[in-house]
Amino acid sequence: MFKYLIIICLSLAGTVTAQEINGNWYGIFTNPQGQKQRLQLQLQRQGNQLKGLLKSPDIAAEDIALDTAFVKGNTLTFVIKNISFKYTGYWNSIRNRYEGYFEQVGNRTALNFSRDEIKDLPVTRPQDPSEHPAYDVQEVKFVNPVDKVLLSGTFTKPGQKGPYPVIVLISGSGQQNRDNEQFDHRSFAVLTDYLVKHGIATLRFDDRGVGESTGNYDSSGVFNFAGDVKAAVSWLRKRNDADTAAIGLLGYSEGGVVAQIVAAADPRIAFMITMASPGLDGREYYNRKLAQVAKMFGEKDEHIEAYVASYQRYLNVMTLTADPAERQRKAYAELSALYNHFGDSSNVVGRQNFIEATYAADNKAEALSLLQYDPAPYLAKIKCPVLAINGSEDVITDATTNLKGLESGLVKGGNELVTIRSFPGLNHLFQRCESCTLEEYGTLDETINPAVLEFITRWVQLLY
Repeated sequence: MFKYLIIICLSLAGTVTAQEINGNWYGIFTNPQGQKQRLQLQLQRQGNQLKGLLKSPDIAAEDIALDTAFVKGNTLTFVIKNISFKYTGYWNSIRNRYEGYFEQVGNRTALNFSRDEIKDLPVTRPQDPSEHPAYDVQEVKFVNPVDKVLLSGTFTKPGQKGPYPVIVLISGSGQQNRDNEQFDHRSFAVLTDYLVKHGIATLRFDDRGVGESTGNYDSSGVFNFAGDVKAAVSWLRKRNDADTAAIGLLGYSEGGVVAQIVAAADPRIAFMITMASPGLDGREYYNRKLAQVAKMFGEKDEHIEAYVASYQRYLNVMTLTADPAERQRKAYAELSALYNHFGDSSNVVGRQNFIEATYAADNKAEALSLLQYDPAPYLAKIKCPVLAINGSEDVITDATTNLKGLESGLVKGGNELVTIRSFPGLNHLFQRCESCTLEEYGTLDETINPAVLEFITRWVQLLY
């Protein structure tokens, strides 16, 4: 059962051995304009040093030598000085790849590397919008004055005369661009295309530190992200083409938590939509995610119960210890005990890698803020109409428990305008799925099931 201990609920992090790092790694780089190019990373250990080359077969045949490269725990870092390029990636043991970002001349862009060779650039998905849409698309910038972050995004509105209802789209966990791009699916671009064609404008933007947005993502949590959304709403309220009485929020996955925070503090928010979002407190969400992943791997119920129970002392430390140094010391002790109980206590290197990778993932500002988040006081303050939807086959955010949590919290606060819907046969991305595992997401052509697009749109249209 110890294999599940490397599946960290909020980050799904793991480690790669020194031997496994050698060889070719492949990724796809997307510039702020949406243009893509393939990358090939060649790594080889030479004594105590890690050497490497980077090349892009779509741009030039020449290799570029890495100036420095190293692996520590679950983190891969390399630097190319003459082009001011630095990459930082964290190993995801579920997807078998490094997931991270590169920094260049002040810009930060998501970039992943895996062993899967990319022979051709991804084809356009069937639901991707036309490159020449029949509506108005504007590149925009606005400022979060509290954190002093400049956010870049796209305001998209129908061709006819406004003002229009507007939805601010809020991305899920991790560093996302304005299209909420995952597995070569651009869900927010598809959602925007459908909404705008039905008379509803949208504003979507790059997360702080991603694409053309400034700011430090790594030091930011859900309350910082809520500040970015508040800035987006303030910017919209100054526009003549936005109906200031019909500005709503749509949060996908973790973005639903951000939407809750914003809507609870602003009674002028007209409506809120959550897609596959947590409705449980952060600790319970963590526990259920641990159990759900273990069940997905075929573990028996009695073993799952013991596995989840073993994490509770560690979670006590993470949720209740305010001092960072004390939190790390106590967390390391609990994680060491976990490893010794379920794993090979004589494997000193394996234990240390597990401890460092687990703590680093859960102690990130984003993960820690979500783990410590309790939705109840926020849901109780939300009085606007709310639509909460999920896919019944979601293996990340369980539909039954989380939708029930959202409904209960809203109704207890006196909100009588709550719509709850679970879509049969859909996964976390709201795709029609077969195995419904994470590995299947990228193999499916469907980005968002048409029934979901229609349901969201009609729900908003009934309000206005």
